[in-house]
Amino acid sequence: MASIFKRKGGSTWIIAWFDHEGKRREKSSGTSDKRLAERIAAGWTNREIERKQGLVDPLAERLASHRARPLSEHFDDYRDYLESLQRDARHVEGTIRYLCKVADALEWRTLASIDAHALTAHLSEQAEKRGTGARTFNAAATAWRAFGRWCVRSNRLAANPLATIGARNTEGDRRRVRRDLATDELARIIEVATRSPSVTFAKQVRNDRGERHSIQTRMHAPDRAWAYRIAAATGFRAGEVASLKPESFDLHGDSPSVIVEAGYSKRKRRDIQPIHPDLANLLRAWLQGKSRGERVCPLPDGKAGVLLQADMDTARAEWIDEAQTPAERAERQASDYLRHTDAAGRVVDFHALRVYFISRVVEAGANVKEAMELARHSDPKLTLKTYARVGMHDLARVLDAMPRPDTKPARNTQPLRATGTDDRVVSPYFDPPQKSPHSTRETGRSSAASRDQTGNNAPDADCHKTLDLAELCGSARHDAANCESAPRRTRTFDPLIKSQLLYQLS
Repeated sequence: MASIFKRKGGSTWIIAWFDHEGKRREKSSGTSDKRLAERIAAGWTNREIERKQGLVDPLAERLASHRARPLSEHFDDYRDYLESLQRDARHVEGTIRYLCKVADALEWRTLASIDAHALTAHLSEQAEKRGTGARTFNAAATAWRAFGRWCVRSNRLAANPLATIGARNTEGDRRRVRRDLATDELARIIEVATRSPSVTFAKQVRNDRGERHSIQTRMHAPDRAWAYRIAAATGFRAGEVASLKPESFDLHGDSPSVIVEAGYSKRKRRDIQPIHPDLANLLRAWLQGKSRGERVCPLPDGKAGVLLQADMDTARAEWIDEAQTPAERAERQASDYLRHTDAAGRVVDFHALRVYFISRVVEAGANVKEAMELARHSDPKLTLKTYARVGMHDLARVLDAMPRPDTKPARNTQPLRATGTDDRVVSPYFDPPQKSPHSTRETGRSSAASRDQTGNNAPDADCHKTLDLAELCGSARHDAANCESAPRRTRTFDPLIKSQLLYQLS
């Protein structure tokens, strides 16, 4: 039985009862009316009796209680879940931002109000109104689908109401396409960044009236040239490069490498990336002045691409000033060389250095598995379709290597000598039979057997002699034994034929 009481100085009645597991519970009734509090206490007691007798499904009751909770509380729990998985802070904040923005726009207050059709209609309307692309639509839809799956796994929802939301095709509506840098472009960028410890770039700000205008901002980043070198030689992302410390480099031995810890890697694994020995020699001299635990490339969060583009602008201005004639200067000004946004709308940001690395890996002739391992991808389509860039000169090189139908095939001019006493030239796989006027299927061994000890041909009647299976097997064993005991320079018995004959004899 439940009991009700008031605490000292309190105005509402407190209900005390025992739950179906025998534990004592206390909870405020929320009312100062004694009779109403007694009815509430009786209802709670009856509920516990039904639970004890199995008349109430605990899972259904839990789902009902979660569906009545405010949606903001579920968002807070989901944030704690993502942080417990050591997800990137920017990823966590972006996901929660997508959830809160849609929930506020559609006035969703509880889990029961979530609707897939309303979400799709809202995202489509925002895409048309703001002109955003398919990737923005997919990012918001992915955040809500993942939240729905988490609600199912944590027994907050019986089924994911957003599982039917599809994704838009990003190939037909790509708003940000990165281009591949040329090697001499990257060399000029690194040279400019090496000479300048700081960089000046334009920053967009809003005034008091909400109008946007640009101001010049100066940022001190003396080690950004090394960040460019490491990113172009390893394919590391900006956050991975910024996490590197002197102990992250293993520059001793025949296989130097750079290590990214699992907390900073995108795939949450400890990645060990091999590097070229020439780069290892440069890094070894540069890291001598770095203390243990110090970030060697402290790139500003979210501003690494701005630094690279500012250095590109400086390098391009110097390249244009190197023109000798006005015509050459005009030609360089119209060129896309060292321009961070070319005429086709393709951009160069810090992540474009990863495009440069993967493109050079594919250009060097790596197979699909090797390219995937160096790019740290699990999908070959992502490596070869999204990141790898193939230029017209690469395609021309492939065409030049293809055989031409109008050229004669190359013949092997190196004669292979037989194991006998004569100087006949034989094929590397079989000795072609010698034809005689009496037999058209005479083997080279029977022809050789038809010779007498003086080297002269036997009479034609001996050419009709054929070898039976026992004689052939004995001859094969004899040749195999000779092959094993003969000097290495005379072993011309083909291994494929030898293995086949020995298999037949066994």
